[in-house]
Amino acid sequence: MGMNTGAILTALMLGVLLTALASWAVSGLYRRRMLALMRAAPAPDDTRTTDAPAAQGVARPTVRLDLSANHRAGWRYALLLGGLSLLIGITQSVLALLFVYGDPGLLSPGRALTLGAVYAWPMALCWGLLRRWSWLRTLGAIGLYLLVMLALVSWRSVSPQPLADALTWLGGLVLIPVSITLLIGASGRIRAVAPYLLPICLLLAGASVLALQILVSGVNDPPRWLIALVGSVGAVPAIALLALAPWLLLAWPAWAIARGLAGAYRAKRFSDLWYLMAAYWFVVLAATALPALQGAGLIALTQLLPWLWIPLAGWALRGWLAPANAAPPTLLVLRVFQQDAGVQALFDRVVERWRLSGNTVLIAGTDLLSRTLDPDDLFTFLNGRLADRFVASEAQIGERLRDFDLAPDPDGRYRVNECYCFDSTWQPALAALVRQADVVLMDLRGFQARNQGCRHELGVLAAASHLQRVVLLFDGTTERGVAEADVGKAPPGRFVWVDAQRLDQRRVREISAALLGAAQAK
Repeated sequence: MGMNTGAILTALMLGVLLTALASWAVSGLYRRRMLALMRAAPAPDDTRTTDAPAAQGVARPTVRLDLSANHRAGWRYALLLGGLSLLIGITQSVLALLFVYGDPGLLSPGRALTLGAVYAWPMALCWGLLRRWSWLRTLGAIGLYLLVMLALVSWRSVSPQPLADALTWLGGLVLIPVSITLLIGASGRIRAVAPYLLPICLLLAGASVLALQILVSGVNDPPRWLIALVGSVGAVPAIALLALAPWLLLAWPAWAIARGLAGAYRAKRFSDLWYLMAAYWFVVLAATALPALQGAGLIALTQLLPWLWIPLAGWALRGWLAPANAAPPTLLVLRVFQQDAGVQALFDRVVERWRLSGNTVLIAGTDLLSRTLDPDDLFTFLNGRLADRFVASEAQIGERLRDFDLAPDPDGRYRVNECYCFDSTWQPALAALVRQADVVLMDLRGFQARNQGCRHELGVLAAASHLQRVVLLFDGTTERGVAEADVGKAPPGRFVWVDAQRLDQRRVREISAALLGAAQAK
């Protein structure tokens, strides 16, 4: 059993490492492909162009903008994630006390609740996913949670326990899962890719480790073909070939997993947030269960059963999580390109909160790759069909916009829809997106008079009479006078300027209030 446990742990770590490496490569290739497609000219027979369609004079019903409803949805979601984490932790503690620790007499309500609260530490990780915290802030939240649990464990302990022992136990509880989640999620370059490649890479790594285990088991009486192989290519290349050979057999199943994930996401079987939460909780539970195999045997795998609460809760609570607003507002996000860090922070702190209230549309770019890429996008790229998503002519714009997914996910949040454009088609696509929008958030930090694309966008927004609000962000580098001149013909009050030099919590609240119509920003 010890050998099997070591092999399983090895497969887990190799799978995670393979995920990180593959995600790094795939994200780089995706970014380069996106840039190449955006700069490419469409085929000659698809370049029929007319004047850019105007965005003004569009009759749209006025939708309700409700900041308080957004706040209530945010708190409700945070409480749900906390409660679900506690349910998983308590279930895990009951199973551990019954089967892993080997003494059913240890089970008592107080001990189960205390241990369950400790096991529920990933709720800090889940809150970080919901609020799009930085990894530094997420680690701080985990550390604070563990300090509270340390105090709880010390208070509930029947006999005094050395502080060093308690710290070692708590550290051992979180070290492996936090290390794994950091490896596949800390880098902004790979965090949108790695969770979806993780199941595939775990499958491949497990197959390689199993092949090597079989090889080791027969080392005392190796078959002739193995002796011939080692004699032909050498020991190390032979081991590498045997480790990678199962990948040929698993190529189709791995691709089937990929297609299944993309299809399930398109069919709204899950949302991006619940997938990430499920992936991280699986890592946490597996990191607890696998080491316990050494002492408890296969019964330790019962530690994986609490994971089932996640899909069950998602199914049971979909009605409770459904948004009350039957006509959600649509937010159009525009920005100065090549300001990646700033717009990513804006997306994390503002747009993610907006998704509790309505849809988000934007023109695709590489600056928000780590925030907007979903399994459907990823596997469309891996299938070599990313170019099919690009708008090659004005005639295709309506079709692309009709394909937008504007219905809420099962968890009540709305998706981000992107319009993929060539340099030659983004202007008519912009006009179509403006016609579809109710509110616009435009990040003009770093805007200069030479940013002709942004100036065109400002002109289109100024002429769009149906927009309820256009929120413009600026900082010390923004040439505000130029922008104000470009929107000078707009009706008074349409454009709301917000100083976003520092995107702190107070400023985020001000931006959210401006978007949802609760207050006028200055």
